[in-house]
Amino acid sequence: MGEVEKVFISGLREKLIEDKVITEQDLVPEFASEIIRYGGKDVMTCLQCGNCTGVCPISLKIEYKTRTTIKYCQFGMKSHTLSTRWVCATCYRCYEHCPADLNPAELMIALRHIAVREGIVPPFVKTAASNLLRYGLTVKPDEAMLKEREQLGLPQAAITKPGWERVKKDINTIIETTKYDRLLGITNKEEGE
Repeated sequence: MGEVEKVFISGLREKLIEDKVITEQDLVPEFASEIIRYGGKDVMTCLQCGNCTGVCPISLKIEYKTRTTIKYCQFGMKSHTLSTRWVCATCYRCYEHCPADLNPAELMIALRHIAVREGIVPPFVKTAASNLLRYGLTVKPDEAMLKEREQLGLPQAAITKPGWERVKKDINTIIETTKYDRLLGITNKEEGE
């Protein structure tokens, strides 16, 4: 197994991984059916044209591209697919540019559902969900940011407005009622508390 580096005209560099040995024991033939059950109905109809990867705003920043992820799903490479660091911004540009009118973003959402149900939660998801539970926002509020907003003449941040505690309480109620906190293994407590 070796690594190769692809260098674009712009100077951007991307690592490519070669020679992955996959055996029949690594394949889960029912994987595509599971993806379809969770909303990724187009998994087996993708023709691998690559438009989705070409228009993805984060495709140059991640190791596994949309097109590759879909192909892995078609092959039944469940453990390999769920263990990679694939990310989707759910901007739906892939769907807008697909000549076959397929929706790769919905497939990525289905993969998220499957991964979380199997206990595979990417760190960025846990961080965002923990912040949502603690602060009512996916990004931890920062005093410097609030001062900067004020200096720039931007509207008051929602967290500083009257009634924000009620909004935060409602968010917590939804998270706890749906057991989203238990599913992700997050808590309302700060680390070290």
